[in-house]
Amino acid sequence: MNRAVFLIPVLLGNALLGGEIHTFTSNDGKTLQAEFLGLRDSKVSLKLKAGNIVDIPISRLAEPDQAYVKEQAAEGGKLAEQINKAAGHPIADATPLAERDAAVFADRLGLRLESDTKFGKSWRLYASFVKDYKLFGAIPYSIALYSDEDGKVRHASVVFANKGDFGSAAGFGEEHFKQGEETGAGSLAEAMIKDDETVSAALTKVLGAPKEQRFGDSGTRRTIERWDWNGHSFLLSHVEGEYVGLAIMPTADAEAGGRSERRSDAEVKARLQSGIVRKDNGDVYLGEIPMVDQGPKGYCVPATFERAMRAMGIDADMYLLAMVGQSSAGGGTVVELLLENVKSQVYRKGRRTKEEEFKQLKLKDVKRYIDQGTPVMWRMHSVDGFNKLANELTEQREAVKDWTAYAADLAAKSATLISQPKPEENGHLCLIIGYNETTNELAVSDSWGRNYALRWVPVAVADWVSREKIFLILP
Repeated sequence: MNRAVFLIPVLLGNALLGGEIHTFTSNDGKTLQAEFLGLRDSKVSLKLKAGNIVDIPISRLAEPDQAYVKEQAAEGGKLAEQINKAAGHPIADATPLAERDAAVFADRLGLRLESDTKFGKSWRLYASFVKDYKLFGAIPYSIALYSDEDGKVRHASVVFANKGDFGSAAGFGEEHFKQGEETGAGSLAEAMIKDDETVSAALTKVLGAPKEQRFGDSGTRRTIERWDWNGHSFLLSHVEGEYVGLAIMPTADAEAGGRSERRSDAEVKARLQSGIVRKDNGDVYLGEIPMVDQGPKGYCVPATFERAMRAMGIDADMYLLAMVGQSSAGGGTVVELLLENVKSQVYRKGRRTKEEEFKQLKLKDVKRYIDQGTPVMWRMHSVDGFNKLANELTEQREAVKDWTAYAADLAAKSATLISQPKPEENGHLCLIIGYNETTNELAVSDSWGRNYALRWVPVAVADWVSREKIFLILP
């Protein structure tokens, strides 16, 4: 966010278009046309035509404008109450969104911590499983909130009716391979229209008519409705056949049209290296990979891609990636298609994509990428035998004293499992994020929540369930 100090006169033509424009006068008679955004700690936030947001001490304004600011702030407080009533949750206050504590914001929405890395946190709630939970009058399937490394709000992503969750019969985590009864009633199109109209009406009643804007990057670019208030922007998307979503983000980011900054190669490589963890027992793994919980639907591919892209400093959202990858209703995505369709976005951020085939999965195939700090997207069969052993070994490792004896026990357990026919069911995409050359193990991470962030399996068992291909987003 570009902030400046109110020191020099600004031409009237530089005022922001849209919103209520006011001519502010300083104590020394200089004038500035801008939109009032908020008052906090005796500082006034104003927005200029170019998108600059300037903070100035209220004491530097002429007395009539000090009175105007206080009056507007009081009105803003009343409007915050109306927004909170419409939302059904206390999400609005006098602080501009970019300056708000993300943990507090998450608590107000009832979200649960999903990911915690040194580069930021995320919280998520699959709210359709919470009794009577509504946001702006509609039932959201997923609410996610992202923070920056300082713990401030980056943006919230609320997804209402969508092709992945609507009517899905899948469970959470390992259970999502076990189909239950269909839960949806009516058509997705009808549900999307209803949610779109409900949310739009709730916001319009409080904030007035929205403006239309083109928003997003590459294959995710779409037309949205936008409402602004006190440094908060509410962006409502309705992509036919895909989803209805509400993004809540700082107004400066909304002005940027959804295009995020490109990080330098040096910054990305340093970031990746800083996340490598090396243990005395020989474990080497990536400790700063963001988690995404795909929820009760077959979104392992877009969720895993989101994690790999965010690890490289590229903003991503699994619901948008499902659209780009042409995921089927309820889930199911061709990995190669999604990889091809995100290439342009990845390249524009200075990164590149790669895929490799192999007949036998070996530790050396992934070691060179892990040593660079790069997570490996791995196509495999997530069968019960694999998951049972991964859970058992990961728990057992907590108490290991003799790693030589552990390695011998590991080999015996592996031999029993891989003597069975190679599985063909439960196609899945997850991350390989580590290795141990002494015990000949790989560390895997599934997009099923924090309990699945790091599990260990023997290389022989990983090869048994492997589908002979890996995919990468490289620095």
